[in-house]
Amino acid sequence: MINCESMTDRMPAVLHGQSDWSREEAAHLAACADCQREWRLLEAARRLGESSAARLDPAQLGAAVLVGLDRERRRHRWRNAGWVGLLAAAAVLVVLVWTGRSGREGTEVVASTAHGFHLPLAELEGLDAAQLESVLDALDAPIGTRATPEPPALGDLEESQLEQVLRSLEG
Repeated sequence: MINCESMTDRMPAVLHGQSDWSREEAAHLAACADCQREWRLLEAARRLGESSAARLDPAQLGAAVLVGLDRERRRHRWRNAGWVGLLAAAAVLVVLVWTGRSGREGTEVVASTAHGFHLPLAELEGLDAAQLESVLDALDAPIGTRATPEPPALGDLEESQLEQVLRSLEG
């Protein structure tokens, strides 16, 4: 006896002319309402596909697909170029802000205050108030005068100064 699953598996081959129904399969198809509905559905789908295929021009369809792919490739390229340009502009802006320079060479941006001028030093930005006070105390001469040619030896440093040296080495 033939079951509906084996009929379902054979329907595409028979529909495309690759096979024919056997007597038992034809008798099952005539008697089974579910298999008849499935067979009618497959035949209707084949007719729709054939009528659609008859209206399509393969050369015109291929050209339209290629034009669409080319348009999408250009759009993708422009989108990537836009991101690259945006990132480059942001990098230039960051460099200008980071270095404190304007667009003209040799011109530095220095903020002035009522007490003097502001000199940004990246090494001092992470220090707290106590550490900044100790750095200020360590400056013997005013800014602009000559410093001593040799730094002090490790044996000449006080305990707090040694701790500061070790903290600066730890990062």
